Amino acid sequence: MLDALRHRVRGYAARKADEMPGGYTWPFVISVDVTMVVVSVIAALQRPWSHWWIATVALLIGILPDVVFFFTDRRVPVAVEAATVWLAWTVSTALFLFAFPTPISGDFAPLLLSLLTGMIGAFTSARTSLLVALSAAALVGAAVWAGRLETPWLYLTFIAIGLLVGWLMRIQQELLLEQRRAHAKLAEHAAADERRRIAREVHDVIAHSLSVTLLHVTGARRDLQVDRDVDEAVDALEQAERLGRQAMADIRHTVGLLDDATATAVPNPGIDDLASLVEDFVRAGLSVSLRISGDTGRISAAEGLALYRIAQESLANVAKHAPEAATSVTLDVAGAAVLTIVNRVPVLVPGRGEQHEGRGMRGMRQRIELLGGTLDAGPDGDAWSVRAVIPVEGRPGCVLRGGAP
Repeated sequence: MLDALRHRVRGYAARKADEMPGGYTWPFVISVDVTMVVVSVIAALQRPWSHWWIATVALLIGILPDVVFFFTDRRVPVAVEAATVWLAWTVSTALFLFAFPTPISGDFAPLLLSLLTGMIGAFTSARTSLLVALSAAALVGAAVWAGRLETPWLYLTFIAIGLLVGWLMRIQQELLLEQRRAHAKLAEHAAADERRRIAREVHDVIAHSLSVTLLHVTGARRDLQVDRDVDEAVDALEQAERLGRQAMADIRHTVGLLDDATATAVPNPGIDDLASLVEDFVRAGLSVSLRISGDTGRISAAEGLALYRIAQESLANVAKHAPEAATSVTLDVAGAAVLTIVNRVPVLVPGRGEQHEGRGMRGMRQRIELLGGTLDAGPDGDAWSVRAVIPVEGRPGCVLRGGAP
């Protein structure tokens, strides 16, 4: 029996918590109900003991809606529940005021009207709370007219205070809900940004590794088919195997960013790794030259990663679309860090208006724009050019990286 009752209470509490207007909790509801019951008990104790049954009936009428809602366990609209509670406590207060033979000095019963106005005002609209306040004021006026109450202005002031408190609580809960919605949107945006960042990392790692690996595999095939040079083919396959293993490690690290518990502190590539990046493509058979001028110590780690990924994506595109083309990679650091990748195009390139920006290009553009820079990519005469610019004006170099102090 007790277990069944406990289970029912928990189920009712969980369901009502979901149905409550936003921002309200069980502690608030229980505190208001307990206050109403305590004030009712005090009002009952103020009455003559000879009429105890009237006070008991008044008290039971006030708490009747809560008991009915609990045992019927049905979903009730907020408006219906508010109307029922208003009717029950208004009738209860009327019994306290008019059902006893003599008026009570310092009567606590009208305070129920103030609490009722505040409680319903906190859950419902301003129009409904105003109607409840007017009905409470009318009941007080009737009691004064019948000679049942003294100091009516005190009770009317309490009703006005209840109306104001209910309105303020409703406004507070609406602001709280708006804040929660704003936080939820910020969390969604942050999660989307993180997914895009990881998607860019995975795309860049896979694109680079597969491009260079395929170049090595193609070279090995040609060595075996054309030159019959087994040693060169084995060397190319070993390079492809090394890059494949490195790609797997990079992908594990990138995916590990999704789980802080498994992520390891593996440093991201930076501007100082451009030379090794170009060397990978050169070993794979591309004709790539690299020139760096200026103080690279002025480039931050985030900027270095972005420039590295842009060079990586650009060279991967060269390997995919124009592997025979001569390519130059240039980095100039002065008022801005300017990375330029230019390769000769073997066929006619469409104009800018006909270009289709793929995932790789979008990723490069997002990287550079997040750092306040610009990215231009497109045909330049008989060549294809990618130019990334990141402002570094007035930034001192990093001594630890070899930049000027």
